[in-house]
Amino acid sequence: MVVMAAILAAGAATLWQERQDAWRRAEREAGNLAFALERDIARNFHYLDLSLQGAAAALAQPGLNDAEPEVRQMALFDRAVTAQYLGSILVLDTLGQVREASVQLPVPPLQLADRDYFAAHRAEPDLGLYVSRPYRSRLRQGDASIALSRRLDTPDGRFDGVVMGALRLAYFHDMFSRLDLGRDSAVSFFGTDGRMIVRHPAREDDLGRDLSQAPTVQYMAARQSGSFVGTAVTDGIRRLYAFRQVGELPLVVSVAFSVEQIYAAWWRRALIFGPLLALLCAAVAGLGLVFRREMLRRLAAERALAGLAQRLATLAATDGLTGLANRRQFDEALAEAWRRAEAGQGLALLLVDADCFKAYNDRYGHQEGDRILRAIAAAIGVTAKRAGDVAARYGGEEFAVLLPATGPEAAAHVAEALRRRVHALDLPHADAPAGRVTISIGVAALPPGARAPGAAACLVEAADAALYAAKRQGRDRVALAGALQAA
Repeated sequence: MVVMAAILAAGAATLWQERQDAWRRAEREAGNLAFALERDIARNFHYLDLSLQGAAAALAQPGLNDAEPEVRQMALFDRAVTAQYLGSILVLDTLGQVREASVQLPVPPLQLADRDYFAAHRAEPDLGLYVSRPYRSRLRQGDASIALSRRLDTPDGRFDGVVMGALRLAYFHDMFSRLDLGRDSAVSFFGTDGRMIVRHPAREDDLGRDLSQAPTVQYMAARQSGSFVGTAVTDGIRRLYAFRQVGELPLVVSVAFSVEQIYAAWWRRALIFGPLLALLCAAVAGLGLVFRREMLRRLAAERALAGLAQRLATLAATDGLTGLANRRQFDEALAEAWRRAEAGQGLALLLVDADCFKAYNDRYGHQEGDRILRAIAAAIGVTAKRAGDVAARYGGEEFAVLLPATGPEAAAHVAEALRRRVHALDLPHADAPAGRVTISIGVAALPPGARAPGAAACLVEAADAALYAAKRQGRDRVALAGALQAA
């Protein structure tokens, strides 16, 4: 069975490690892809922003408005770095009318005051570079695009229009489509406001779709970068997401691998390795069961012998009438307790005797006498109940109680509690002075820390002398022996 458990543990550990490795590889690949895409997008946005800044700087040159349209276009846009998929660079006046364009002459009569970037720059002087929501271009027959824009100001800081550059979304589609991500995986590019810009694989309703309430989008929009596992609200597929914010812009690019696809190869290996491991374990288990059956037979026989030996040992150490330890067991316990007392732990001994017991037997009979002895034994068991206490039938109607680590005063207190408990039984005894069954107790003790005076017999002798003193003083009482003297 140990061999089978070891095989199962090793096989399970191997499969688990492979599963973890598959996840780490996917996590690493998704993170690297997100980083590469973010770098590429940020670089192209930077190039386009340089074009916007160049056009804004050229507009500030004196005499530009008096030049011919071709000269103005060359002055405004000849320093522009043309990014792939660049649509057009336009300069809008304070009313949103196109006043300069990089794509054609004469300047097209377009009014773009309704675009979100125009309204944003007009409202916020310090907005800086602004990335618009996706829109359909009016210059390119509805081509899907986004705009990067900057505000133009007069020398005294008043709003003087907007310079914007359009970037076709085909740039993102072509870049994302070159990635081999596997089934049910996706790449997304969206704003931190939850507005979808591009998704691959693409769907008809992706452009500008509001996903601000999606938990996955909320998680990514609130962080610079990271990875996590989430379920997409668009299709309900559980994916591993790796994401990064694009530079300092409120844009996020994410790569999402299907969790099912990540583990697909691992499941194929597990479905081959698992049955083979199960067959091997079944063979080992069969041998183990045969071995177990034989061992159980042997153990059953050994337990039967051990149980019999235990019962015999218990019978040999127990008084048959009272259930307490017998005299032999008491002598062994006394010798062991005395060795500990010699080490300074202390020890007390109570010798208990049923008063006028012979007269009780003569009057009430031996059956009733046995009942009285059992009642006294029960009272002793209730009183001396610490883990180390030993109660025994010492002989006839006498009992002995060993109290380890107990001084004279504490032992006398225990003895008095025992005497009262027996007295409270209120068992009638016509020949006893009290008219009921009573006991007399002799107490001898070696206090903790005291030096042992000799053999354990001196403790028994002292307790026995105290018992006889209690008898002489009228019975139904506790007598305490004097201090044991060192040899």
